[in-house]
Amino acid sequence: MIEVKKYIGSFPGSVYSNYTHSSLSAYKLIFDCIFYPNETEKASIFFEKVDDFAYAGAYAKFNKSGAQVTTHFFLVRVNNLVGVVDEDCKVLIDIDYKEIIPPINADDVVFVVKNTENQWGVINAISNEIIVPFGKYLKIWGYDTHHALVCTKYENSWSQTHRAIIDVKGNLVKGTESYYKIYPFYGTKSDCILVETQKEGKDERGYRQIQYLSLSKEIPSRWQSPLIESVEAPRSYMDHNYHPVYDPVYDKMDAYEDDYDALWNTD
Repeated sequence: MIEVKKYIGSFPGSVYSNYTHSSLSAYKLIFDCIFYPNETEKASIFFEKVDDFAYAGAYAKFNKSGAQVTTHFFLVRVNNLVGVVDEDCKVLIDIDYKEIIPPINADDVVFVVKNTENQWGVINAISNEIIVPFGKYLKIWGYDTHHALVCTKYENSWSQTHRAIIDVKGNLVKGTESYYKIYPFYGTKSDCILVETQKEGKDERGYRQIQYLSLSKEIPSRWQSPLIESVEAPRSYMDHNYHPVYDPVYDKMDAYEDDYDALWNTD
């Protein structure tokens, strides 16, 4: 998929590649990378019907006959609105939205979308069911490992955040109300969710003190220690002066928390 990402981008980070392909040969190359053998006809369909697109993974299931059926997801842009189609350009989620965030795990099939009234919702791309009604939450981050972070009330920088975690059916995960802050976890590549259990304070010596806890992305109601490979930079055994590198991914993600329109939009 490296060749494909050169053309259409990779997730998370952008809804589409921000580049409209002007040559059919580019589409043919992309489809050659995704499908085997050559899918010239499908490439032509995309070239004629969409302004831009990005591949967002595949979902496989068995039909009644026992055969495996695979649906490939493509995020597409047409006239500055976005939606989801399959490899035949069949519309799975209407191309009527301002923003769209694909799930990190494609098998979750739940896409977070923002409508033209700036309301967030969640749609299942296979059943076309609205999982979370539009406007129920002020902000919904994308799905990562079957869960997504939502904002339930307006927030400011000096008070407790109003956030919770929902599953792929839109149900609230029990226990999130007890945390002072839940950090965004979409696309962090960690197996944990970072939370603060109480408001920041100071210890006996007057030093800053924050009570952190890590939860399992798979089952957020459980505490979990992060796997070292998910938080530590790749180790080079040729470098004898190796030191782990801290990647402040949570800080980067949280930098957008007061500016919800900063991420994944078509404006």
